[in-house]
Amino acid sequence: MPSRKPLLLVASVFILFVALIAGNGCARKGETTRWTMINVTPAQIQADCHLIEFPDGTRALIDVAEAADAPGVLLAYLQAHKIKRIDLVVLSHFHRDHYGKLLDIINSGIKVDRVALNLPASREIADAEKPWGCNWEEVQSVLRFLADRRIPYFTPRNGERLIEITRSGVTTALDVVCLYDGIATPVGRTDINDTSMIIRLTHGPTRVLFTGDLNQRLGAWLASSDFDLKADILKVPHHGTEGAAPNEFFAKVGPKIAMVPSPKELWFSLRSKRIRDYFSEHQIPVYVTGIHGSVTVEMSDGGYVIKAEHPDAAP
Repeated sequence: MPSRKPLLLVASVFILFVALIAGNGCARKGETTRWTMINVTPAQIQADCHLIEFPDGTRALIDVAEAADAPGVLLAYLQAHKIKRIDLVVLSHFHRDHYGKLLDIINSGIKVDRVALNLPASREIADAEKPWGCNWEEVQSVLRFLADRRIPYFTPRNGERLIEITRSGVTTALDVVCLYDGIATPVGRTDINDTSMIIRLTHGPTRVLFTGDLNQRLGAWLASSDFDLKADILKVPHHGTEGAAPNEFFAKVGPKIAMVPSPKELWFSLRSKRIRDYFSEHQIPVYVTGIHGSVTVEMSDGGYVIKAEHPDAAP
């Protein structure tokens, strides 16, 4: 197993640095947007869920799942924080570890106003990943559930703005950078991971890029494309494991901070070595849910500050 010391050294030095100066000393100034990478991976299995709270009270979830070996953690988090309404849910792609708790939170009484999703182009693409990842009948059952409850769902377009809020002269926006359906793509037919919506959150000077489970093939193409992928903070694709977008993609994004929804043991496994090494070699601080717990980024017109549930945690 690779040594953990380089990562821990980077984390210990840079976490304090970021918290103190990321916002140039004024990250709490004015209107704020809060993004929490919720710890839905406290045990051994991966999952994604991100809560964004906008300055006017609008809330969005990007992905809505919890690890199969940690049942109830997502709903417990939302209830503990008195979340009763979500204005927009974005399902980056149809893998259970990204959409699997949508029905549960709606059945719990949390109101969901609308859902943005990207459907796989065909049953064949979906069912190629049965039983572990995707299942065409399950996808259709999610759509029927939403229709029965009259919750609007839609597939956005490349470049579509999902949310825009301007307060005190500061604009906060949630934009779709790009999405592909697994067939009509610039790299030919892909798997479900490469149907992930690439989403950008902007608040004042701060940019965050959400990448779902973006994989090697489409990630390599995006790295050489004309898409504007620059971001201060990157939600690392594919839970930080091999198969994720290549290092050239990370270089094009150029993040100052990396956020990884991953259990601790997975992050320190051989499956994550390339990604660990990249961020360590580039001295980019990494926050991992299975190590740091839930991690919140608070953005303002002065920059951002990061607060981790376990800021000094070590495996």
